Amino acid sequence: MAQTHEWMFYEVMWRGWAGRDRVPYPVPWWAQQAFRRWSDDFDSGTYESKEAALASNALYRYWHMVGVKDHRQESLIGQAGEIEPVYDKYCLCFFLYDPATGGLRLPQLPDDGQVEQRMEAPHLPVVLTTFRTPEEVEFVQRTFAAPIGPRQRDLAVTRVTVGSPTGRPREGLLCAAVLPAGPSGFQRHDRNGRRITDRRLTFLRYLPDEQRVETNSGWGPVFDSAPEQFGVYGNPDFSFDPDAYLTRSPFHDLVVGGKLNRAPEAQDQVAGLCSAVFGWPFRVAEDEVFEIGVRLPVDLFSGSDDLTELRGPSTAELESANRDFWTAKLLEQGVQPGLPRPVGHLTDLFRQARSQLLILSDHGEIHPGPTVYDSFWIRDSSVEATACSLVGDAALAERQLGTHYPLRFNHGTGRIGPCAEYGFYGGPHEKDDHEWDSNGQALWAIGRYDRTGGPHSAFGARLYVPYVRDAARWLRDNRDRYGLLHSGWSAEHLGERDKPHYWDDLWALAGLYEAARLAERIGAPEVPELWGIFDDVKRATGDSVRWVLAEQRRRGAWETYIPTGPADVGRLDSTMIGTAAYFHPLRLHMGSKLGDDIDTAARFTLDTMYAHFVTGGFRHDAAWSAYGPYLTLQLAHAYLLAGNPERMDALLGWTVAAGFPAVAGRKAALGAWNEQHAYPVASDFREAPYGRWYMGDIPHGWAAAEYLLLIRDILFFEADEDRDPHLYIAPGVRPHWVPDAEPVTVAAAPTLFGAPFGYRLAHDRAGRTVEVEVTQAPEGVRFVYPCAFGEVRSASADGGELAVAGRDVQVPAGTRRFSVTYA
Repeated sequence: MAQTHEWMFYEVMWRGWAGRDRVPYPVPWWAQQAFRRWSDDFDSGTYESKEAALASNALYRYWHMVGVKDHRQESLIGQAGEIEPVYDKYCLCFFLYDPATGGLRLPQLPDDGQVEQRMEAPHLPVVLTTFRTPEEVEFVQRTFAAPIGPRQRDLAVTRVTVGSPTGRPREGLLCAAVLPAGPSGFQRHDRNGRRITDRRLTFLRYLPDEQRVETNSGWGPVFDSAPEQFGVYGNPDFSFDPDAYLTRSPFHDLVVGGKLNRAPEAQDQVAGLCSAVFGWPFRVAEDEVFEIGVRLPVDLFSGSDDLTELRGPSTAELESANRDFWTAKLLEQGVQPGLPRPVGHLTDLFRQARSQLLILSDHGEIHPGPTVYDSFWIRDSSVEATACSLVGDAALAERQLGTHYPLRFNHGTGRIGPCAEYGFYGGPHEKDDHEWDSNGQALWAIGRYDRTGGPHSAFGARLYVPYVRDAARWLRDNRDRYGLLHSGWSAEHLGERDKPHYWDDLWALAGLYEAARLAERIGAPEVPELWGIFDDVKRATGDSVRWVLAEQRRRGAWETYIPTGPADVGRLDSTMIGTAAYFHPLRLHMGSKLGDDIDTAARFTLDTMYAHFVTGGFRHDAAWSAYGPYLTLQLAHAYLLAGNPERMDALLGWTVAAGFPAVAGRKAALGAWNEQHAYPVASDFREAPYGRWYMGDIPHGWAAAEYLLLIRDILFFEADEDRDPHLYIAPGVRPHWVPDAEPVTVAAAPTLFGAPFGYRLAHDRAGRTVEVEVTQAPEGVRFVYPCAFGEVRSASADGGELAVAGRDVQVPAGTRRFSVTYA
């Protein structure tokens, strides 16, 4: 049964949307999409009612994000420019009002004007929202986040300018509305009683002397200039009539009477739907603009001294400092992919993905999302930290792995389900859901980072006892009678939590391999012990996979595939995506760590997945009933490492487009990915399947990390680092990416060999030659150049011929320049 405020919110949103031709109401974009194709078939396993499901916004979790690097809280930006500081109980949006005609123009309503949104630049987390009305009045809203004062506390800042695009005189009222519902929803209240997001506004007050709004018990927006009009609205008579919220509202008062009620405060103890509007008159012509600035406290501010500090620098100064910081961080520091114009947008997204991970880092913990995923997972963070270390954000990776991982290492003597507590990596997520992949992920990430830092960093040596050795022993001692990890829910895309998943065992193998190699590098006495654990997990995993493959053949399966786990023999569905990890990020195929037969089966599994579950992107109907952007990137990366860059390119192209979805002309996202990409949004509602689905957070930190790792490995990747160390140069660069006279470059890129690498590749299409200059390289590492342009006719370096195997040109270590001619 719906709670009162959930039912009331549902009714107000629906009646506001249905009656928008009478009295406009700023219904959020996500609610409009839900009403566009309404279904009563809500997720009853999570929510008690359709109203609770709507209030939680379970279906259309799309928005933009701004934030400060390494700070706790982000702010979301909606498709009409709405600003939602994540943990504050209000949303701020802007609109225009014409007192002469009584016309109200809301950017939320498609008929009220044209909305355009973009990031100011790929390296700048600044969202620009432009709204132009049919009367040729335009406002431009610039929203960013900035630290302020000696304590570098966080606030969101928005600068709104009103102008006349045609130069003709225009006048009216620029209005700011404070509302409870924002881009993320109204209230997430599930069957477990968790209120992850509760945005009810039960009390709202405006303090004219301070030009400041109070929302419940916190600070709301602070205006740089005082509004001429204001009105605060609530539910003073405790009405249970949804229409009362529409007729007793600032929008109704403006349309009907042209004025706001000038009430300074209001309460609503029924539904928490208090609202307020503030208005500034403007008159513009030709090149004139009218501007206001608004500051939204994100960190805790209180008292007059804090208000003075918050008002200190001008909005222009804050914006300039924000621009300088991100320009230095993303254009002058870290890996700078140099890609030609046909794929220059990939470089833009690379920088944007870096900024998203830096913003999602909370004091060194990278969280996979700003709202429902705003917490720390070992699984996600292992990929995110590795991505950061390999693109030049090593300080963040070291803090995450060196400080926060030890804090998740359990020292207790109790039990977690069937497993021992001591030696297990995990907090509440990993313990409650039995995420047995986490030890392998922690060992893998620590080992990879130790390689990247090189011997002088001694990173692995500092963590070896107990955080590496005893975590490996946990994997030895906490497996089922078949030698596999127990049943659990290590990742929701794998299937049911009451079954075992090979994903866990593959991660265990990769983590144990890194642990044993780390022990070798530091001369630890447990080297034979760790290799023994690795061999035992390898034997158990290999035997199980071989049994499954044989049983599927016995049952008549003509396609070869490794299902999600040994309890899923014959299960040909999208949960088999877990096998992609065999190639990326685990690289178990390098050195055939499970045997040539399983290598072959894993390669066939990629093709089986592609044939059944890829229509542009990876469709995950088995678990999500949605596309999986980060899973599509994993599959693309697996194909790159497995030697099929054509499919990698196709999957990458789809994923890049999925970062900029548009619905009815409105941009749903600006270069960010959800965990799940809804079929209706992906198709502009051409495909709207009847049934339930659930949307994860956006931006998704794991997806951003996957993108960074894929672009980096497209430019180069390491192979066989412990036996025959070599680098693949431009293994994913496709011929149509590289026109004449535009090079592919990378410089000072961290590597798993502990030393930087860089090169410059130039292509002469007419001469059918490729010239590569190696600008930096680790000592003793040879190169392989897989020529994508055609069959290699000759290759030379320093006047000598180079060996060629198929299209792979073998280049000796120490070579600084080589040339390839192709047919």
